Amino acid sequence: MGEIESSKEESKKYSTKDIIVCLKDISVVYGNMAALYDINLDVHTGDFIGICGPNGSGKTTLMKTIIGTLKPYTGQIALFGEDIKDNISKDIRHKFGYVPQTTEFDRNFPALVRDVAEMGRYAKVGVVKQLTKEDKQKAMEALRLVDMEYAAERPFGHLSGGQQQRVLIAQALAAEAEVLLLDEFTSALDFRMSEEVMELLDYLSYSHKITVVTVGHNLELLRAYCNRIICINKIIAFDGEPNDPDLDEAINKIFH
Repeated sequence: MGEIESSKEESKKYSTKDIIVCLKDISVVYGNMAALYDINLDVHTGDFIGICGPNGSGKTTLMKTIIGTLKPYTGQIALFGEDIKDNISKDIRHKFGYVPQTTEFDRNFPALVRDVAEMGRYAKVGVVKQLTKEDKQKAMEALRLVDMEYAAERPFGHLSGGQQQRVLIAQALAAEAEVLLLDEFTSALDFRMSEEVMELLDYLSYSHKITVVTVGHNLELLRAYCNRIICINKIIAFDGEPNDPDLDEAINKIFH
């Protein structure tokens, strides 16, 4: 994907201004244990954010709090300017595409690649409705965007881990998501596959103004592609540019 390669350096210079996620004084509690404490975070349109931290630091909890799967114990959340008090409205929810950690799929998993992409349209139009020709075209456009249109008729379970991640991203794009949240998607991928998916995310962020928030352990990859790194250990230990020396200091403190 030549377009992806050429956008890599430019994407880091992309300046953003519109706040689409605002977390203010957020704490999340499991039982008597705080999973997140005093989180203040703004995500802007076009951000490509990498979140890192040790196991149990609250990375996944943060992602689930943003999409409304977890309710905060204290604090306020605003998404696309809408204050979230109870449930996220359908219109706002569909702006977010959540891609979970890669899991092993049965090679006999019956769905074709196009079926998986079309599931994103059901999320948009409703599961009881029949997809129209336009819906199916949008799913194919999403596959084309992630360079997986050629595999539309292949069984999803026969794809490599990196290819499956691309299709799951297409599923979110088919639902017309404006924000992609990826939870440790590289955990089951080798470095090259991880790099290819990061290149794709960089391309989507720069060329299509898709906001990306990804959790990862590989700081080298996050620094190479993200324009912003957030390091957490139940609190935000660092939030800034990937080459800021304060990031190294924060990493050393929370990982050692």
